[in-house]
Amino acid sequence: MSVTFYTNYTQYSRFDAAAEPSISDQVATMSGGETTGPLYDLVDNRRTNTLSIDTNGETQAATIQIETTSSHTNNSFIIDNHNLLTADAYYLLGESGTAIEITSAYSGTYGSEMSADTISGVGDTVVTVVSDDLSVCNFDNVTGDTWQIVFADVDDDNFDADITIGELFFSFSIDTDHNPELQPIFGYKMPGSSYRETDGGQRYGFSTHREYRRSWRLTWKYITDSVKSNLEFAYRVAQGSKYPFYIDLSGPLGNTNPTLFYVRFMNDLNFTGLTKDAWQVTVDIEEEI
Repeated sequence: MSVTFYTNYTQYSRFDAAAEPSISDQVATMSGGETTGPLYDLVDNRRTNTLSIDTNGETQAATIQIETTSSHTNNSFIIDNHNLLTADAYYLLGESGTAIEITSAYSGTYGSEMSADTISGVGDTVVTVVSDDLSVCNFDNVTGDTWQIVFADVDDDNFDADITIGELFFSFSIDTDHNPELQPIFGYKMPGSSYRETDGGQRYGFSTHREYRRSWRLTWKYITDSVKSNLEFAYRVAQGSKYPFYIDLSGPLGNTNPTLFYVRFMNDLNFTGLTKDAWQVTVDIEEEI
């Protein structure tokens, strides 16, 4: 058993400003009311900013396309804060128009413990969800710069509701090979504010909903060079504390009770060398709400 990091590699690779993500045949409305322009609500690292697609009663599939400024490799996909079960929708993934074969997928309620129910598949590439809120799927490494998510109706007739989505998260997930010592640091009531950090390191706050925020301390007392490289990769893609990411504290999805959280790093990675190919490190992470 180990800890798995789902870092937003698509976000790290940057988007092509000349190629806006697009919806086919339906109007998409962002949380601010915008109906034109890039669908940034889906890739802004704020799962509470939901995009709504006008699919209720429609028979035509809805397609979202994201183009990046360079080619990169992904092996997992997360769609968060969605209502696909209510809308009677399934989804499939593609890269440059070629379908991606899903190897495993799970869904459940966002928060402490996820449901371990496996999502049923239709063919090799289609995922039908078993619950609203959160869906995670894994696939073999796929490299490219043009990523598609297609939503269609499960019964092949029409959608039961408008589809809403909070976050799309193409990821290159990494694993730490074994579990650290896990210590809850504290939980506290947020005073209705959150913060962002600019590339220059300046932090600024803004109003948000009130909620408990949890924090954890993960201590690896012995890791190898390869695990150290994995942690450095996750930290680099998350750009330190700037971008939130998903973490499975119970190990790779597929355990009896996978536990997925949306978090950010709280500290730098300060590795202590023990001997050749042996390191120690403590990582503090904080829930992003």
